[in-house]
Amino acid sequence: MKKIMLLVLGFLISTASVAQESKRESVEELLRATQADSMIDSMYDQMDQMLANMGDQFGIKPSEQQLFDSYMKNIFDSMKEHMSWEKMKGPMIDIYLKHYTEKEIQDMLRFYKSESGRSMVNKMPAVIGDSIKLSQEMMQSFLPEIRSISEELKKELQEKRASQ
Repeated sequence: MKKIMLLVLGFLISTASVAQESKRESVEELLRATQADSMIDSMYDQMDQMLANMGDQFGIKPSEQQLFDSYMKNIFDSMKEHMSWEKMKGPMIDIYLKHYTEKEIQDMLRFYKSESGRSMVNKMPAVIGDSIKLSQEMMQSFLPEIRSISEELKKELQEKRASQ
């Protein structure tokens, strides 16, 4: 009887393992269909532009530009190294496995393989770029207010610390 139970348990475990591997392969296919690796590259291109524009925010003088650019390049290179698609792919698959059922993954795959899904994937970098640009423009409009609030906080903290 014990042998039969162990045999059944072994079969169930191996079946679950095969099902999990199949689901994992489906997620990999979904990530390929959504061109997730290209999205990461697009994100880096946009972040590179944001870092380049940070010189204005720091008030970088022309004589300091080369030094600033060198540091920004180091930051960007480090970010690309530590957050490359190769390093993100496995954990991203795990996230999808955690949050989506096999049916949901298959439904998404069907959509992203459809004409509308492929169109969405192809247009997404432009949509994200425009969204980032909009966010930056909106932030510029209230950046003076944020600076004012930050200065006020800094002043109050200094006063509080001085009185202790």
